[in-house]
Amino acid sequence: MARVLNDLPRWITVSVWIIANIIYFTVTYFRFDQSDEYYYTRKILGPALAWARASAAALNLNCMLILLPVCRNLVSFLRGSFQKCCNRNIRRQLDKHITFHRYIAYMICLMTVIHVGAHVFNVERYAEAYDSPTPDRELLRVLSGLGSGNSSIFLNPIREPTDPILATLRFLAGVSGIVITLSLIIMVSAATELIRRSYFEVFWFTHHLFVLFFIGLVVHGFEGIVRRQTPASVMQHNPLNCSANPSNWGRGIHLVKCDVLFQSLREYQPRLGCGQ
Repeated sequence: MARVLNDLPRWITVSVWIIANIIYFTVTYFRFDQSDEYYYTRKILGPALAWARASAAALNLNCMLILLPVCRNLVSFLRGSFQKCCNRNIRRQLDKHITFHRYIAYMICLMTVIHVGAHVFNVERYAEAYDSPTPDRELLRVLSGLGSGNSSIFLNPIREPTDPILATLRFLAGVSGIVITLSLIIMVSAATELIRRSYFEVFWFTHHLFVLFFIGLVVHGFEGIVRRQTPASVMQHNPLNCSANPSNWGRGIHLVKCDVLFQSLREYQPRLGCGQ
C-alpha cells in the first residue's frame, strides 16, 4: 500500500498526459473527418487525411514536451521551488524525469508510425486522382485540375500523373519528413539499453540528431500542402451541393451556384504544422 501511495503522483501525471493525447488526437481526427472545410481534400485522400492530421497534432504536442524532462536547470528549479509548497513524495517524482522522457519518446514513435503510414496512402491517392478507378473519378479529376498554371492555387499538390515516390521527393514536406523519420530511428535505436550501456558515446552523439529532427519539424509544413475551404467560402459554395455535378462546373447557372473552381479555391488556406 505504501508503494502505491508513493507512486500515485507519478501515475496521476502519466494519466493526465495520456488523456491529453487521446483528447487532442480525437478532436483533431473528427475535425478533419467531418468538417465541410476539408470536404474536397477528404474526397481525394479519404480517411487517411484525418489519421495523418490527428497523429501530427499528437506529434506536435509530444515534441513540445520531449525536451522538458531532460532540461537539468528546469528540473533543479522545480525541485527547489517545490520544497516550499509540496511534500517529499511529490518532489521525488522529479527524480523520474528520464522515465517521463522515455514515455514521451514512445508516444512519438507510435504517432510517427501512424503518421507515416497515413501519408503513404495520401501520396498514392494524390498521384492516382487523375485516373482514379473509384466512382468519384470525375470529381477527383476536376479537383486535381484546379489551379492549373498557377502554383499558388491548387488542391492536389501533384500537378500531373507521376510516380508517388518521385512526387514525395519533389516537396519540402516529403524530404523533411524522410529526414525527421531517419533521425528518429537512429536516436531510438542508439538509445536501447544494450547500446547505451556498452557504447555510451554512440548513444550520446546520435542523440544530438535532435537538432536536425527539430529543424525538419519546423520546416515540414512550410509549403502548406493540405488545403481547406474557409468557413465563408463553405457557406457561399456548399461542397455537398457543388460536388454532385463536377462536369458542369463553370457552365450556365452552375457558374453562380457552384463556382468553386476559383471563387472558392482562392480562399483555400494552407494548414501549416507538423506532418503535412
